[in-house]
Amino acid sequence: RGDPGPRLGVTDPGRRPGVGAAVLRLPDTLPARPLAGYRILVGLVAGLKAVELGASPLLGTRAGPLFGVGPVLPAPVWLALGAVMGLAALAVVVGWNARAAALLVGLCTAGFVWGAGYYSNHTYLLFTAAVLLSFSDCDAAWSLRSRRGHGADRVWAAPVLVLRAQITIVYFYAAISKIRPDFLSGNGLASWTWDSVLVPAAMLTPVFLVPMAFGAVLTELFVAFGLWSPRLRPVAVVAGTGLHLGMIAMLSDGLHAAIELGLFATLTCGGYLLFADRVPVPGAVVVP
Repeated sequence: RGDPGPRLGVTDPGRRPGVGAAVLRLPDTLPARPLAGYRILVGLVAGLKAVELGASPLLGTRAGPLFGVGPVLPAPVWLALGAVMGLAALAVVVGWNARAAALLVGLCTAGFVWGAGYYSNHTYLLFTAAVLLSFSDCDAAWSLRSRRGHGADRVWAAPVLVLRAQITIVYFYAAISKIRPDFLSGNGLASWTWDSVLVPAAMLTPVFLVPMAFGAVLTELFVAFGLWSPRLRPVAVVAGTGLHLGMIAMLSDGLHAAIELGLFATLTCGGYLLFADRVPVPGAVVVP
């Protein structure tokens, strides 16, 4: 018999390989273009955050160590760090030494969070996504490298699977953190949407807010795991996109909040690209 190929799992040593054994199969490679698309989105978000974070001390937002450990650095330091992060973000977008540039974006983001105290959920996610991208072949497609003929159609799957897991963790943790009386009663949504410019005051009642609260938790749980199923994935993509559009509409009390929520939506909804297992090749002929 021929070699059954690489497998992951525990088999009975007394049996022949592949006979009566439960085997977990994971892909060795995945298409390069979805990962490249996510790389570009992360780079665009990083560029906008570099401008925001670098200019924040100049605009009056106090910069100080997150846990009070370390010196309080002057505004020019953060402006310079923002400039470095912006250049690294540009390199990520165009795919020039993208792995090193992504790692630099992650380190600059960590510097702003830990050194200046500028923490937010999407800033944390930007740091995580950038660092994980640095371990992947994220510039194999749609990059300067690929334009020079050194790209690839498929990439090593392991870092992409870890990025997928990070997207699932975001949704799963968001859902679990909401399973508490304060949120499920609608009070949490009421406090968040009180200053919204798009939600009418008539909706801030338990009749509307309680079903919306339960719906948000169920949607986040569904998206967290539905993205892994090829059959459920299209529904999960629509549900997740609708959830983020609803968040932007309900929680935005001004332009700045809308932009911040939009950046978070870009990092999460953009992560849906990573769940593409195959990409059709235009003009390809399938031979039976």
